[in-house]
Amino acid sequence: MGIDRSPNSAADLVWDLDQFPWPLESDRFSRVFMSHIVEHFEDAMKAMSEVHRVCKNGADVFLVTPHFSSHNSFSDPTHRRHMAVSSFDYFTGKDFASFVGSSVSFDIVESRLTFGGNFLLDNAGRLISSASMRWYERHAAWIFPAWDIHCHLRVRK
Repeated sequence: MGIDRSPNSAADLVWDLDQFPWPLESDRFSRVFMSHIVEHFEDAMKAMSEVHRVCKNGADVFLVTPHFSSHNSFSDPTHRRHMAVSSFDYFTGKDFASFVGSSVSFDIVESRLTFGGNFLLDNAGRLISSASMRWYERHAAWIFPAWDIHCHLRVRK
């Protein structure tokens, strides 16, 4: 089922996903694919709560979003947030020193970055991020920028 807010799209449902609740039944979906949308949400935490609501327990949720180091993250003026791989930790429901965990929980199955076609620079970024994503994002992302984050979450109810 495709959802888009544009009435000119070929989507099955025309709906602005910043309007809550979504007109979808709870526990309906076993797989959700969200490509280049999470960076557009007015309230990403509320939107992810809706994703959690409409998914069955154990559902797979696949997200793709520009990495904060990507020029694509900043070139679109409709992007409301710039995300890191560690941004998805906030959807696990776990508490952090400065954050009380979300009311819904996802397990992170896999997170990875994609890079462009520059052999030397992109392979350096791949190598560093695969060795330590945390170190890459803190120290090397602006030198060896990534393109996109691919995150696979699993709904936990």
